[in-house]
Amino acid sequence: MGRFDSEERDVRRYEDGERANVYSVRDVSDLLVSLDADDPKRRASAAWALAEVAANAPERVPVPDLTQAITHDDQWVRRGATWALAEVAQSNPTDAKPAMKHVPELVEDGDPLVRENAVVTVAGVAETYPRSAEPVFGSLFSLRDEGSGTVRRYATEAIRHISNALSGATLDGQPVVISVSDPETAAVFPVGANVVQSGRGGPETGTVRIERASEGEDVSTTRSESGDAFRSGTGPPSPEDIESPQPLPVEYGDFETLRPAGRSPLVVAHHARAATTREQHAMTTLFTLRPDHRTQSIIDSFFDAIDRWEVIHDHDHVLTVRARGSAPPWVATEFTGGGTLDDHVVAGLEPSLWFAHGLVRTVSHAHALGVIHGGLCPPAVRFTRTFGSTWPVPKVGDWGFAEVMADARLSPVPPGYAAPEHLEPESFGGIDHSTDVYGLGAVLYTLFTGSTPFVGDSHFVVKQVTTDAPPTPSDVNSDVPPEIDDCLRRAMAKRKSDRYETIEDLRVALERVIETQYPELMGRIY
Repeated sequence: MGRFDSEERDVRRYEDGERANVYSVRDVSDLLVSLDADDPKRRASAAWALAEVAANAPERVPVPDLTQAITHDDQWVRRGATWALAEVAQSNPTDAKPAMKHVPELVEDGDPLVRENAVVTVAGVAETYPRSAEPVFGSLFSLRDEGSGTVRRYATEAIRHISNALSGATLDGQPVVISVSDPETAAVFPVGANVVQSGRGGPETGTVRIERASEGEDVSTTRSESGDAFRSGTGPPSPEDIESPQPLPVEYGDFETLRPAGRSPLVVAHHARAATTREQHAMTTLFTLRPDHRTQSIIDSFFDAIDRWEVIHDHDHVLTVRARGSAPPWVATEFTGGGTLDDHVVAGLEPSLWFAHGLVRTVSHAHALGVIHGGLCPPAVRFTRTFGSTWPVPKVGDWGFAEVMADARLSPVPPGYAAPEHLEPESFGGIDHSTDVYGLGAVLYTLFTGSTPFVGDSHFVVKQVTTDAPPTPSDVNSDVPPEIDDCLRRAMAKRKSDRYETIEDLRVALERVIETQYPELMGRIY
């Protein structure tokens, strides 16, 4: 999802600015002096004028001079000054970092807007300096659960940054134990945290304590007090918490690329952000057609694929297209910070069944609208996160890219996930809806086993795909029930006539497994 939608906050800034009688933006130095004026109306006007300056040119606001204002006795001064600080934090976390020592006081402020501004500040700084936000880690949980929708969004983002940093923490390069005061807090730490234990939060912080692992302690097998191995998320999110962000009115030059998000023979992907009138920091995943494939025919095919993608992208498990352009050819989708399917394999049978059902529903939705993927594989399945300690949400992208790659004489899918018709169309037929049945089977095989269906040298794998059956899933992972073996065996049949006739048939078979293994999950999958 796009990281933050600030339209609501922008409207509120304008409305509160009018109530504070802000008529014009003056010189910043004059505004700072006016924050200590005897006249309360002058103080309020100066504070909100400063917020306006920060919203439009945050680099003009000297954070050290905000120190007294953000803790001022005057509510309107605190509101305007903390809003200015939040704008700076979102734009330049380095400038806002020194003010973090005052944030523990601000997140407990009696004014809801001051608390909201404090949480926005924490989210901005924590992205770059997560450990500096550690003192407010515990407070963010109550704000996330009790605050407004805006507070929930920013608090969740800040919690994610802080927990990621803590989970990777070391003292002198040694493994550490992260002790927290309750299981809910433990649940937000990502898979791979060194050691997470609940019920042992340190008295100094009340919530989190970091210490060296005991001599000889096996950090890979430490378990929580409940006896369950740690994993991220306690259940599926509610449908209303799965967001599909709105389109972005941006051009390619508006994006600031942040870091690589993978590459394929067809496109290069980056996490990127852009500023708009609605979102000051709209986060996206930006896909740019590689320069060596920008012939007119490939460009036309690329945009035809995006046209089809946009027909289906209103589904909860389809990656939303937010913007597109032609110079160079590019498409920006909602931000996905949860990795790909490869990062969520063998997550446990229950979450894996929920992930699988979401993927099957997605492809069924696409087929009902006449859209075929044609290149399903783990990199095409990306994950976003929602509020609270829930499972991440799988979202399928790259719709139609397989056809573009075929037009560019590129392999449309890695060999281990190729359907027989990808490799020998003269023997097995062309690419159609049945190809997606096979592709889903191969993707779910990896989801449940942690292994590619076929492994080895690419030439050997190509031969296996057309002649051999993959190892039985339950032989690879003993937690896989026999019913999953049957589903995947039929989905991945060599001949199309032996596969499920439609994705809906695969969905029905999968739901039978869910009803058998986790009947209570059935009520939470729609």
